[in-house]
Amino acid sequence: MKYRYLLVDRIPAKMQEGVVYHTEEYELAGLLCACGCGHRITLLVPDSHQVRDEGGYATIRPSVGVFDAPCKSHYVISAGNVQWLPAFTSAQAANIMHAQIARHVAADARPATWWKKAKAAVLSLLSKLRSLFAR
Repeated sequence: MKYRYLLVDRIPAKMQEGVVYHTEEYELAGLLCACGCGHRITLLVPDSHQVRDEGGYATIRPSVGVFDAPCKSHYVISAGNVQWLPAFTSAQAANIMHAQIARHVAADARPATWWKKAKAAVLSLLSKLRSLFAR
């Protein structure tokens, strides 16, 4: 399977296999697990992951680790192609999750910079303009 990149206003409730949905306004990406189990994955962009469009195909960095589903998949996506990595142990998964939570708590404690506020305002405006012109 090759993952396509799709820029969207919102992550759809029903996602298709082989598509990485990316919303810049909400700084999220969503996809269904590459193993085919149907598990829905949501990535925080740019806090924990970078998502890029490479000629219509998705690239995600760092790796996608699925800790909250039975499959325990671990992979990276490069120009749409899935590259499988060894699964994390339960201890490794717990350490990674705790570190991510600590990073988010620390980031939330910092006041928003003028740059982040300006970026959010511009993305919101672009989203509104897109919806006006789509009518």
